[in-house]
Amino acid sequence: MFLIEREHLLSELTALYTASSTGSGRVALVDGGVASGKTELVNALAERAAADGALVLTAACSLAESAIPLGAVNQLCHGADLRLDVEVGDPDATTLRDDDARLLENVCRLLLDLAAERPLVVVVDDVQFADPLSLQALLYLQRRIRAARVLLVLSGCVSARPAGAAFHAELTRQPHCRHLRLLPLSRDGVGRLLAERFTPEVARRFAEPAHALSGGNPMLVHALADDSIGASDFPAVGDAFVHAALACLHRSDPRLLDVARAVAAAGSRASTDLVAALADVTPAATRQAVTALGEAGLVDGHEFHHPAVRAAVLEDCPPDVLEALRHKAARLLHDDAAPAAEVAAHLVAVGEPVEPWAVPVLVTAAAEAAAEDATAHAVDCLDLALASTDDPRERAAVEAGLVRLHWRSKPSSVLRHLTSLQDAARADLLDARDALMLVRSLAWYGRPDDAAEVLDGLDHLNEHPDPEIAADHLATVDWLHHCHPDGTKPTDRLSLDRAEEVLQRARPGDSILVAVWAALRALIGADQLDRAEDWCQRLHEEADRREVASWRAVLSDVRAEIALRRGDLAVAQRYASQALTTMSATSWGVAIGSPLAHLVLAATMTGQPEEADEALRRPTPAALRRTLFWPRYLRARGVHYDAADRQQAALADFRAAGELAVRWDVDDPSTLPWRVDLARVHVRQGRPERARELLTEHLALPGADSPRAKGMGLRALASACAPKQRQAMLCEAMDLLHAGGDRHELAHAFADLSQTGQALGEFGRAKMMGRRALQLAEGCHAGLLRKKLLPLHDALDERGGGAEDGLAALSDAERRVVNLAARGHTNREIGHKLFITVSTVEQHLTRAYRKLGISRRTDLVPIGPTEEVFA
Repeated sequence: MFLIEREHLLSELTALYTASSTGSGRVALVDGGVASGKTELVNALAERAAADGALVLTAACSLAESAIPLGAVNQLCHGADLRLDVEVGDPDATTLRDDDARLLENVCRLLLDLAAERPLVVVVDDVQFADPLSLQALLYLQRRIRAARVLLVLSGCVSARPAGAAFHAELTRQPHCRHLRLLPLSRDGVGRLLAERFTPEVARRFAEPAHALSGGNPMLVHALADDSIGASDFPAVGDAFVHAALACLHRSDPRLLDVARAVAAAGSRASTDLVAALADVTPAATRQAVTALGEAGLVDGHEFHHPAVRAAVLEDCPPDVLEALRHKAARLLHDDAAPAAEVAAHLVAVGEPVEPWAVPVLVTAAAEAAAEDATAHAVDCLDLALASTDDPRERAAVEAGLVRLHWRSKPSSVLRHLTSLQDAARADLLDARDALMLVRSLAWYGRPDDAAEVLDGLDHLNEHPDPEIAADHLATVDWLHHCHPDGTKPTDRLSLDRAEEVLQRARPGDSILVAVWAALRALIGADQLDRAEDWCQRLHEEADRREVASWRAVLSDVRAEIALRRGDLAVAQRYASQALTTMSATSWGVAIGSPLAHLVLAATMTGQPEEADEALRRPTPAALRRTLFWPRYLRARGVHYDAADRQQAALADFRAAGELAVRWDVDDPSTLPWRVDLARVHVRQGRPERARELLTEHLALPGADSPRAKGMGLRALASACAPKQRQAMLCEAMDLLHAGGDRHELAHAFADLSQTGQALGEFGRAKMMGRRALQLAEGCHAGLLRKKLLPLHDALDERGGGAEDGLAALSDAERRVVNLAARGHTNREIGHKLFITVSTVEQHLTRAYRKLGISRRTDLVPIGPTEEVFA
């Protein structure tokens, strides 16, 4: 490797060699950080000297051989074909015995004799790892070469070892010794090195970031270059860089590795005192080691240049050593009043039960992590806290905290805590909020009797002075009734103002999910679909950002219900499927009845019976049959059976859903139009009288005056009447369903009008209505309806009839006039509504008759809802 920014040092070494070769012995101490290029430098000198005819003897010291007495001296002797037979007493001795001294005197004499024949260069690399006796021998030699042709070159991090300072002082006090120090590469030096591997432009551009990452350590720069070959970004930190950083540490003094591990374990709180305590060294030794780590390009102060290196240092640490470091760091940080999160990070990383002092720290850290949406870490903190305490009240509080966290990400994990928390509730160990959360959780997972038992002891909370706790109690009572209507009394219907208030305060992961669900159902029940969808969108985005799976799943289900009411069948199917994949069946508990019902309805109406069958085959908890979700599930299954022409099974499900709805006082004609479903089956079975009875009941119910509920009822009632009576009902139903926004039901209304026209022999108008029905069915992905319409449409095509072509030929003005005329308005009334003269109305009608191929006003039928008149 070209010696970048080391050329002047090689020149100085060459000058020392030149001086020594003339009989003026010299000593060179080549010092520098780990992997700074010392070995390359002294090897370059050795090559020059050998080329010049000098005898070069080398020794390479290592930590593994540092306990071998006179190991470095033996290497030098082997290089000169000299045999050194020596017995030493204490391998750790720092002074020579008389016999050893005499032997080394003889060795020195032999070396000096060799120097008499030709210049001698003695190179000892990584001298900091030389054994103590070899260090004494080198000092012995350097004092005897003043008048000899000998150059003694010692390279390494001399001051890194405990005895290094004394050796350095003794060596450098001699006037013929020169101390040469290798500094880290400058930014320009890094650029020059990179230019050996990359184009000049790339080298210039990335010299600065590469210098910042490597600290100017040549080995680290080369590693960065290796990682960056073929990478999209440069400089790239990968395996080569990390391995090189670890190699630097393992090539250095063990104390340097210990300090590096302590710095890594201390993290952002690292300081000289903390690192010294962790590494069990003095602050002075710590400062020295940190300086050496900086020269090696690994740290800046007490922070690693790259987090990947810190992670690798920790991963490289033996498990028992790392565990001890983390335990020690946690205790030291706690004693130093460090934030709970920093202390807990060490405790959780170890994962073993902790001392009592640490439990409150873990609980505090969990709360902070939860507030920052680090749910997984918060769970880890509380899991460790639970494993570390036997105090009943403390355990109850920790378990309640775990349940609260599990509701965010994995509600099925709540199950393993319910029994112990119920025992804690019986022992009065839970506070009000935790007890109410337990009630909701027990009810969700099909244990309503246990939930009721806990709730019985909380009746006083409905008048609690804290309005939030009182509201929590009300939401909990409402949810328990939803999950167990036979054993509880219904709460008052949630007003729209109160629903908006709940939604305005809602925050995914923190607020009560079932309360938000109830508020959204209230908006939907009041046909405030746009408002409900707006809230779902807002809350879903926040739930996505905070990664709160339970909220995402429930909000997807609510959006499926909204889409069904709008007749957006493909959207409903997508959201229902999304709800079921976002959260597992176990996590859904008894509430799984809701997304399953929506999926069955959507799949049936889109003409995908196989998917509906698959949804119905999914296992459901037995407790589902005791909840308010069950009638909706039965109704959805009945619709599927009806579509498959399994009329008796459909009748049974519709009746069962209706009986439960009446018994549980949730007989809502918009949310659960079971009478409409039942009446349609009766009509097909030839029982129109029974159908009319059911539909009269439906239309008389509270809430049946909503456009959608009334429109569905009138459409079904029309089917139970004679063709001549149907048209007026269907026209009214069409207007209501258009106002209610249900495109699927509206498509059915047009289809019914088409069939009525066909029954009356009005094939042109039948074709016109059928065409509109088909357009709507395709628009809302109503595959089932489309499948029924296509044969009728083809049959009408065979009969001919110019109504459809005439309809397409109508101008917008003619269309508006025809629509009003078909609804019985006089020409004067039409002119008044459209702000045109009676003469103009007559002209529009004349042209429309001609285009439609009719001759009488009574042949006109509505061609769209009344709203389209003013579109």
